[in-house]
Amino acid sequence: MIKEFDQIVKDLKARIFHPIYFLFGDEAYYIDQLVEYIEKNVLTDAEKAFNQQSLYGKDVSVVQVLEAAGRLPMMANHQVLLVKEAQQLKSFEDLAAYVSKPVASTILVLAFKHQNPDKRKAIFKELLKSDNVVAMESKAIRDYEVAKWIEAYCRKKNLNLSTKGVEMLAEFLGTDISKIVNELDKLELVVGKGVAISEADIEKNIGASKDYNIFEFTNAMGLRNTEKTFRILQYFDANPKSLILPVALGTINGFFQKMYLTKFAGNMQDKDFGALLKLHPFVAKDYKKYAANYSAEQLEAIFELLGEYDLKSKGFGNKSAESADLLKEMCFKIYAL
Repeated sequence: MIKEFDQIVKDLKARIFHPIYFLFGDEAYYIDQLVEYIEKNVLTDAEKAFNQQSLYGKDVSVVQVLEAAGRLPMMANHQVLLVKEAQQLKSFEDLAAYVSKPVASTILVLAFKHQNPDKRKAIFKELLKSDNVVAMESKAIRDYEVAKWIEAYCRKKNLNLSTKGVEMLAEFLGTDISKIVNELDKLELVVGKGVAISEADIEKNIGASKDYNIFEFTNAMGLRNTEKTFRILQYFDANPKSLILPVALGTINGFFQKMYLTKFAGNMQDKDFGALLKLHPFVAKDYKKYAANYSAEQLEAIFELLGEYDLKSKGFGNKSAESADLLKEMCFKIYAL
């Protein structure tokens, strides 16, 4: 049966265990979190000595896994068998017989990371439908989802991070959740619990620039400040790691979408206007300044350009240009409208 991460954690905390956990997908973070939780919490320290074992797919055979899974626990109700990097396990399909009839006292964890299994194969069909198995797919987040993920994590951890700080981190760290979490946890340690994390803290401890980032870039474009726009582009050109073009284009698209909504917002109260743009009213009011610099027709043309350059950033109709060059080319066209 397929379950979500939060439900599996809830069951584990309630000590509701299943014979097999099949954890798979191209995002390692959630798989690692569950493996770590099971490793640390299912058995007591005294029970672990005889009843917990970690194997690695590249080092063992299916026969060895089955032999280990078939053992009975010693002075405990369960034994825990962790198969890490299970995607490297040869003859994976030979697990099928065990999946249909597992040992009830064994908790077998198959951590199938960095890729998705071929769900057409019989073994994976069985793992996904069997009542003996709890399966979880750990999906990588998309570029445009990074900022929302960071905001949600900050709320969960009670971290005080500004909208600009979120954008800086989203732009600089990309979609690797483990990396994002490590850097946010590092910031919490450096700054202290409950203390507001400033853009200067991010710049000092992570390396993302508070002056040369996509947040400042969109602000410059909104104000049609060509000098600042191209100064930031020069920084992106000199620091390629500071620009992840698909992420940047997603942010720019969202920026102009909010500007387009502003065109038709009328004389809304600040609170209602902020709700429309899904921003704090203090931040939302800047879009009235930005929108005054672009006509609705210009914004519609910009959306066409953004679609064109989104495809180019993914290799369609473009084979050699660097990210900063593509962004510079697009900006020239926007300012020429």
